[in-house]
Amino acid sequence: MESDLNDWIRSTRIGFLLTELETGATFAKVGLDSNDEGKRTRNRKNARKAYNAILRFVPDTTLTQTEKQQIDEGLVCLRSLLRRLGETF
Repeated sequence: MESDLNDWIRSTRIGFLLTELETGATFAKVGLDSNDEGKRTRNRKNARKAYNAILRFVPDTTLTQTEKQQIDEGLVCLRSLLRRLGETF
């Protein structure tokens, strides 16, 4: 029973991380495609929130090597998009 719960929690956390990667990238791409400075700024901030959430939850999530690689690659992509929007790290 406890194993099932732990598996569910782990699966849910990984789903959350992957969703945040996708959402953050979407916000960043919308920001990059916009000529409206307000829209660009708003989307940059939302993309950065997603990036920060991922960094906050990854250390407490047990990942397989494949999952870790997928998340690391997504973070590299998201960080690149954020830099193009003027975000600094």
